[in-house]
Amino acid sequence: MVSKADLTPHTASATGAVLAWTELETELGWASIATSRSAICALILSDHSDPQGTKLSQAVQGAALKPAGAARARQNQQWIRTAIARLVDETLEPLPLAVVGSPFDLETWRHIQLIPPGETRSYQQLAQAMNRSSAVRAVASACGRNRHALLIPCHRVVRSDGGLGGYRWQLERKARILTYERDAALAQRTNARQNLPIKKP
Repeated sequence: MVSKADLTPHTASATGAVLAWTELETELGWASIATSRSAICALILSDHSDPQGTKLSQAVQGAALKPAGAARARQNQQWIRTAIARLVDETLEPLPLAVVGSPFDLETWRHIQLIPPGETRSYQQLAQAMNRSSAVRAVASACGRNRHALLIPCHRVVRSDGGLGGYRWQLERKARILTYERDAALAQRTNARQNLPIKKP
């Protein structure tokens, strides 16, 4: 996610807030989202429906959740669909994020947003890009604290040996998302080549 608007997410404490939540079954599993009136406070992924929002409550500790009303639910579901669409099309409008974390967390997450779709960086490469070469473990920990699945694409951060490393929402899903992005990037490159103008001799 390379747009400048996306690299300056809103920073807000969730403590004491009441957030509207919605879930949606998607091609990447069940997605649960918690939102304020103006921003996404958490987006998590799971294999199963969570009708009580239990897992989402754990992600937004300090905030109360209530089921979204009809209009908010439609908006929340559209935000989920857009989050998935932006995995392969960053020309779409960035979504507003309410992010809670330390300054180091925020710096890490901003650098993660710079990784293009269909590509990966190692934890070490990410630390080096931040001019913090000795902070590889801290970078990995910051990835683990990310509660905005897909929107802050920590699935694009892997081990130096090519292994997947960790992922808060299951390694199998991390591999699936990476394959989803790479297949889309390959299809876009193929279409671009096919649409090149033919030069006449």
